Amino acid sequence: MTRRPLVPLLLAFAGGLSAAELLPPSAASPAVLPILFGLPPVLGLVLAFRSARLGPPLLFGLFFLAGALLALHDRTPERVLQSAAARKARVTVQGTVIEPPHHRREVARFPVRVDRILSGGCTAAAGERIYVAVYRNAPRLRPGQRIRFPARLRLFRNFNNPGRWDYEAAMRIRGFSCAASVSDGRSVVLMAPAGTLGALEDALEKLRGPLRDWFRRSLSAPERGLMRALVLGEKQGIDPADREAFQAAGLAHVLAVSGLHVGLVAWLAFTAIRWILSRSHRLLLAADVRKVSALAACLPVTVYALTAGFHVSTQRALIMVLAYLLSVAAGREKDVWSTLCLAALLILAANPQALRTISFQLSFGAVAGILWLAPAIYRRIPNPFEKEGRHPGLAARPAAYAAGLLSATLAAVLFLLPLTVFYFHRISLVSVPANLMVTPLLGLWVLPLGILSALFFPLLPSLAGLLLQGASLGASAMTAVARFLSGLDGAAVWVITPNRFELLLLYAVLVSGIFALRGRFRPLFLASCLVLAADVGYWVHETALRRDLRVTYLDVGQGNAALVQFPRGKRMLVDGGGFRLGDFDVGRMVIAPYLWRQKIARIHTLVLSHPEADHMNGLGFIAKHFSPGSLWYSGDRVESDSYRRFMAIIHAARIDVKTPGDPGIPLEIEGVQVEILHPVPEAPGDETLSRLGTNDRSVVLRLSHAGFSFLFPGDIENRVEALLVRRFGGRLRSDVLLSPHHGSNSSCSEGFLEHVQPAWCVVSAGFGNRFGFPHPEVVARLRAAGACIARTDRHGAVRIVAAPGSLSAEGTAGEPLKGLTCTD
Repeated sequence: MTRRPLVPLLLAFAGGLSAAELLPPSAASPAVLPILFGLPPVLGLVLAFRSARLGPPLLFGLFFLAGALLALHDRTPERVLQSAAARKARVTVQGTVIEPPHHRREVARFPVRVDRILSGGCTAAAGERIYVAVYRNAPRLRPGQRIRFPARLRLFRNFNNPGRWDYEAAMRIRGFSCAASVSDGRSVVLMAPAGTLGALEDALEKLRGPLRDWFRRSLSAPERGLMRALVLGEKQGIDPADREAFQAAGLAHVLAVSGLHVGLVAWLAFTAIRWILSRSHRLLLAADVRKVSALAACLPVTVYALTAGFHVSTQRALIMVLAYLLSVAAGREKDVWSTLCLAALLILAANPQALRTISFQLSFGAVAGILWLAPAIYRRIPNPFEKEGRHPGLAARPAAYAAGLLSATLAAVLFLLPLTVFYFHRISLVSVPANLMVTPLLGLWVLPLGILSALFFPLLPSLAGLLLQGASLGASAMTAVARFLSGLDGAAVWVITPNRFELLLLYAVLVSGIFALRGRFRPLFLASCLVLAADVGYWVHETALRRDLRVTYLDVGQGNAALVQFPRGKRMLVDGGGFRLGDFDVGRMVIAPYLWRQKIARIHTLVLSHPEADHMNGLGFIAKHFSPGSLWYSGDRVESDSYRRFMAIIHAARIDVKTPGDPGIPLEIEGVQVEILHPVPEAPGDETLSRLGTNDRSVVLRLSHAGFSFLFPGDIENRVEALLVRRFGGRLRSDVLLSPHHGSNSSCSEGFLEHVQPAWCVVSAGFGNRFGFPHPEVVARLRAAGACIARTDRHGAVRIVAAPGSLSAEGTAGEPLKGLTCTD
């Protein structure tokens, strides 16, 4: 602790922040603040009078307590607008645009600081932040503009499935109270005079605004988005296809202003200032030019970091660079580990919520991995141009640079691998060659020219234009490399995802394994490997050896998606959810993360009840990346872009397509009886099939195992329900019913429920959906039929397990549903 005291102190502080998350909301009492401000005197006493034995543990405990108290104090109480958003209130908002809008197709999204609420009874909402979405005719706005607009407020909500991304927490950490929807951008009115972002932000926007407009006038869309990200720290303009290419190639980090960017600015500023000062012989004699240059370089570095948005990665880089420059100015270069820990402590003290953000974890994790592993890797890379007893040739320095870059890349990739898989579910197999090619382009070409162009823009516009075009060519080369490498077969692989315990376990194996190679902590390494092996054995049993039938109804909002896990590992996905508008991919963002967290890498059969967006649009990603062997669907063809895209994926993946009545549909899968009850062309009464709508031609699937049955009726309505009753009568009897058409009043007729006699009915509908599903009359009919009701909008993913002699159910949190839902 005496050598690098900031390392254990940072761990203690972060541990306190994490421990506070386990405490109930009532723990954040008004008494926290006096205790928090009382800590510094106590800390001073410990430092002044500490003994050799008691001082370090006391200091460690105080930092732990300080972290916990600070996290409790930072808990945000419920804001005024949140109560209005819970009612989905319609209000008129007057506020100031904070950041440039993100335009995607017809939709624009941007944050607004509320100045006034002119209706809705929210008179005390000034200063709160909301995230606005304009769905049509989005106006072109810029930060600092005052606007007035009508909107419907709504709360941020998660898809409550295990393995989900915590969207609510992410938006809360960013300081947003709620979301606001504007149906037509023509209702957004610009107001005068302009608003204020704060003295510092106003000054920075005067720098950013002209550069942003200049980039828009001078560059084409792909290069403009990339240059805005690299110079201004604004990633809103990056083309989604290019963003995906950079992510798949393992290059996403170059799009965020971080250590490379800030370090380069520091080096340019230091070199330029030192060269200028060295022109004066008087200064050379009177002062240490190196120290003066280091001190003077702090200003341009700080200005660049603030101009580039001052995100977490930028904050970390700025603090580390400033600490180094100041240590040079003082004649004392500090230990890099201590500098890294100091940066983390300062960021967490200012914003305790940063510990939970992906950017903080990846940014500091990458630097820690490089500091710890890169020197050892570098020593093992031979330099053919450096031979003992000989003067190194001209090629020795480039070879050493390449070896250093390779070492840093390998160290960062290896150390961040568990975190990368945990958050992004994907491993890039081309990240090392991609970084070896792109990092020199960025550091030696794009960034220098881009920053110099911004510097010369107000002074010499013509020269600035030439520099910007040169930087744009480099950005195009970076994008071309990312596109080429990400387009290679097997460039990136989607992988199963660890849970939080498994994440810690993987790091225990990684860290203790590296120490074990050095002859230390070998028992810890062996113990970690044994626990990991036990965990692997558990999941092998869960995914391949169980003998029961498990059906999980996922929370996909307003839509249907159900995972069927047959005995001995076969799996089926019935529908995939989806949205009609926007580009949010339910398959990629909701269903696939759940599957990966459950250690499922393959779905054997896809079932599409009917080709409507809320059942179909999420299946495309699953069809592309989970290797299904067959698709069962109703056979309907619809004229929509989403249907054509989905079928193109099916044909490209060579998935066998089956429709009801085809001989290839099995009657039994691993002992589970499979029945397709509708539509069946040869059945009596099907002369009406051609006159039915798409909903009423839904595939109706029934699965039976161990004396229990599950019925999946798609979106059929009363007419087809009556047809099924006439055709099958008592054969419709099922213990678990997925409510037809999400609980619409046009379904779940009394006659249908009388013949199905469900013990459980699962309603898959979006929270507060505009249709009012499930309809109150449907709920009443289900209760009258004696069914227990489970709702994905309230209970999250609902899993029902059929085993010999038992039928059990649980919600996302693992709480028993029986009784809870019967009376709900």
